[in-house]
Amino acid sequence: MLSRTLYTTLLYATSPLIFSLLLKTKKGKPPVGDRWKEFVGIAPELKQSQQPIWIHAVSVGEVIAATPIINALQQHYPEQPLLITTTTSTGAERVAALTGNIEHRYFPADYPCAVKQFINRMQPALCLIMETELWPNMLTICEDKNIPTIVVNARLSTKSQEKYQRFQSLFSAPLQKITHILCQDEDDQRRFSSLGLNQAQLSVTGTVKFDIQFSDAIINNGLALRQQLGLQRPVIIASSTHKGEDEIVLAAFEHVKTQHPDAVLILVPRHPERFDDVAALCLKSFPHTQRRSQTKLADDLSHCDIYLGDSMGEMPILLAASDICFMGGSLIGDKVGGHNLLEPAALAKACITGPSYFNFADVTAQLLDCEGVAVVNDAQELANKINTLISEPEMAVTMGKQAKQVVEKNKGALEKIMHTLTHYIDQTINQRNDQTTKQNGTK
Repeated sequence: MLSRTLYTTLLYATSPLIFSLLLKTKKGKPPVGDRWKEFVGIAPELKQSQQPIWIHAVSVGEVIAATPIINALQQHYPEQPLLITTTTSTGAERVAALTGNIEHRYFPADYPCAVKQFINRMQPALCLIMETELWPNMLTICEDKNIPTIVVNARLSTKSQEKYQRFQSLFSAPLQKITHILCQDEDDQRRFSSLGLNQAQLSVTGTVKFDIQFSDAIINNGLALRQQLGLQRPVIIASSTHKGEDEIVLAAFEHVKTQHPDAVLILVPRHPERFDDVAALCLKSFPHTQRRSQTKLADDLSHCDIYLGDSMGEMPILLAASDICFMGGSLIGDKVGGHNLLEPAALAKACITGPSYFNFADVTAQLLDCEGVAVVNDAQELANKINTLISEPEMAVTMGKQAKQVVEKNKGALEKIMHTLTHYIDQTINQRNDQTTKQNGTK
């Protein structure tokens, strides 16, 4: 039985290990540098004195998912400052690209003293947690300080459910302190309910990731890249691949090249620290490998076999330039559980995944139902499917259209999410104004 007291003691005891992991400089990732103090709650004060809406998004994926909500909040509350926290430096880099009344800080480690110090400095009005990043001390302290906590776009896999159940003595009380959880689907709601949450705390909004919008700039940049690669060439993208998966994809692509020698593969490793290693791996089999970081707009890529996507935040552009998308994290057993197919689906790309997609089971199931995605088990099956889709382009177009229909059918989560958020935000702002009025009246 792991109580919160024992959990906190273990946190303090393992501090050297925790901070070595948080502060470790990894190849391809920006360093934390002097901002390491923010992990212990010593964060610079905000530029504005008004209490911010605090949005916690762990890393790049969560920041991307939060962006439509951030944009909607800025439209509804243009004067309201937003504080966005991340755990990773790549997430911080993504936040830096956002515009508006936004400031970034690193999320403090879950030490009570660090969380209290952070909250005392930032003075958030309420906290929005993206997806499922639930820390016992943080949730407890937020309730103690009357800060509503709302989990947005919440998902809970069966594996995560089992983890929380194993440590129920630790999480039971903190979970009860969450103000509201906006679940992606009914399965997520059921899993959260099994952890003892009150039904009044739970609602289903769908996932905001269906509310995808691509700017004209992204589409145009994708078309420009496609022109560089060659308009008549089949372009396959392997998106968010993991260690051990690149070899599988490259082996499949060698088979593809025997039937379609003009095909080109856009390979996008999931983690930037692997860019150099994957580039070296590609060059062993495909000497005509080009890295995006070393490409200029005027470069002729018509003889390129592999185009390595070694940049951050440009996945939509690379997807827009392709015909067929294989989604990584799905061909290396149950280590990862796949990645989100919604971006390629929204761009009407024919989608392929491996058998391990449990982290996105609901989305993938919908795509399977309408034949908008194909499941393959190994390099040979991946090569065969790609070859079929290249040889029968009308099949690829149909798959892409059917995948896009799934996205269109499920849009509307953002509106449901904002309906709930505005209720809590307005309630919090009104309470704060009432308190200010009372304080002024007693002076």
